[in-house]
Amino acid sequence: MNDSKDNGAGRGGGRPRSERSKTAILTAVRKLLLDNGYSNLTIEAVAQEAAVSKATIYRWWKTKGELVLEAAEQEIAIGKVPDTGDSRADMDAAIGQLIDTFTRPLASTVIFAAITTGSSDPKMAQIFRDRFVYPWRVSAFEALERARGRNEISAEDLHFLLDVIVGTVFQRTLVMKEPMIDGLKENLIGVIFGRDKST
Repeated sequence: MNDSKDNGAGRGGGRPRSERSKTAILTAVRKLLLDNGYSNLTIEAVAQEAAVSKATIYRWWKTKGELVLEAAEQEIAIGKVPDTGDSRADMDAAIGQLIDTFTRPLASTVIFAAITTGSSDPKMAQIFRDRFVYPWRVSAFEALERARGRNEISAEDLHFLLDVIVGTVFQRTLVMKEPMIDGLKENLIGVIFGRDKST
């Protein structure tokens, strides 16, 4: 395979050509993940789909996990929980961020891989936690602290409450054959704040 288009040779400089190759690689990864899943994804297949050499891929990414996380970054970016001054609105947004992210086909494939392949690819698991999970979790914890400070919730162990939220969404969206999200957000809001006695 001729990879001269990636080596910066020739007129016009190497950077634009390298960026084109990088884009082609990330596009190939997304396509192959959706077509065949994470376990069947190989660097050889990505190289063939993107029309580059394996050396070109390894120039930018050391492992398959790092490559996959970058390719799916926009889809698995959960975000941070807002501070609107309304605790219920903040937690509604927090739960919505999880549900929206976990139900995206590409995101769900990569998230499940990052969680289940932690022992074989600890670097992938670490990047997933540091880049995507912790920012959301820290901001969600802060939102729960604000709610407790307003005497809107009575839970003492806020980390456990977060585990209930994340675990439930994970189970309903990533483990079940069909996502079961109808009423999920409302039920979790009820767990956090208690049922609205006015209804």
